[in-house]
Amino acid sequence: MKNSYSCLLSRKSLFLLTLAACLGLFAGLSTARADDVFSTDFSRDTFDSKGWTADGNWVIKDFGAGNPGLANNPGPVADFAAGTKTAGTLTKKFEAIANPSSLTLTYTAGFGWGTKDHSQTIDVMLLDDDGTGYIFHVARAKATWGAQWGYVTKGVPQDKMTWAASVIDATQPAVHDGGGLRTFTITRDASGNWSFNGDGWTGGPLQFGDATTTTFSKVVLRGDVNTDEVVFGKVKLEAAK
Repeated sequence: MKNSYSCLLSRKSLFLLTLAACLGLFAGLSTARADDVFSTDFSRDTFDSKGWTADGNWVIKDFGAGNPGLANNPGPVADFAAGTKTAGTLTKKFEAIANPSSLTLTYTAGFGWGTKDHSQTIDVMLLDDDGTGYIFHVARAKATWGAQWGYVTKGVPQDKMTWAASVIDATQPAVHDGGGLRTFTITRDASGNWSFNGDGWTGGPLQFGDATTTTFSKVVLRGDVNTDEVVFGKVKLEAAK
């Protein structure tokens, strides 16, 4: 009787171990692992060293130079100068990602000067080889138009963008005033459901569904015609196929 009982326990233990292993395998198969596509830190990297192409009045600038007491100093950043009369871009190309099961773009960005509600823009685009895709737009305001998204064709954003469904507080103190940079996150799932959020936003994220563009091979940081400096610190793209 003792041997039979031990045998039953052994068989039961073997079954449970096998079941656990199978469940773990299926869990691994059902959750695709996101891989880094690229990661850039402009406080350490030059535009050329990480494969960024600058078009327009872009420089690497340190707001803390000559101001060692600057709060939340982000260090050297990619800076699009104030008073520029035409838009400029920083473009990073990568191997095309078709129909990703998940896509996450994370970046830090901010404004050199101005009050926290001085309406200026931070624009980032996710595009395919032809320059078609999406633009994600911050207007530095507490309003439904504080965060927007729109389509891009041949690298040119459409004039009319879609505002958030409710008010988003996207105001942001300037780097010069110790505001530092904010982390922004853009995500896309396999069905084309998008989420756009900024750390510290009230009322976010901005969410929408669109699968017009399903292949991505460029990230473009855009500096618009402005009266203020727009700056970027770190940019990271992750994707799972």
